[in-house]
Amino acid sequence: MVLAEILIETKNLEKRIDQLMNYVNSASSSSSDATDRAIKKLLSLLDKHRSHLILINRVNNEVTVSVGDSQLSLANAIIILNTINEKISMLDSLIESDNCVLDIVDVMEQRDKLLDEYTAISKEIQYQEWRIEIDKEIMG
Repeated sequence: MVLAEILIETKNLEKRIDQLMNYVNSASSSSSDATDRAIKKLLSLLDKHRSHLILINRVNNEVTVSVGDSQLSLANAIIILNTINEKISMLDSLIESDNCVLDIVDVMEQRDKLLDEYTAISKEIQYQEWRIEIDKEIMG
């Protein structure tokens, strides 16, 4: 299994956990047997989710990626990518604002440079996520 598959599975676990939480909250006043079953399943999913997050965190800190001329941990590259995404969102808000007094073309050029950087880093992260093999024994 590769890291990207674990990331996908983690997202799916989060959805299942949310659905079960909602069910437990609504069913807890009506059916004790169904609620007990749901709680047991929820606890099991939470344990599996925790294990996935620990594994992802460990791998992200151990693997290095090339970002420009720098070598960074995958974890730090993800932080940088998220920060760039926040900057892009902020510049998009300025571009779309009716009250912006800045030179929109300059703002768009700044945003476009960030988009290029975002694409390059995202591509490297995704490449690593689909390349990194995770030993099934580690996953438990």
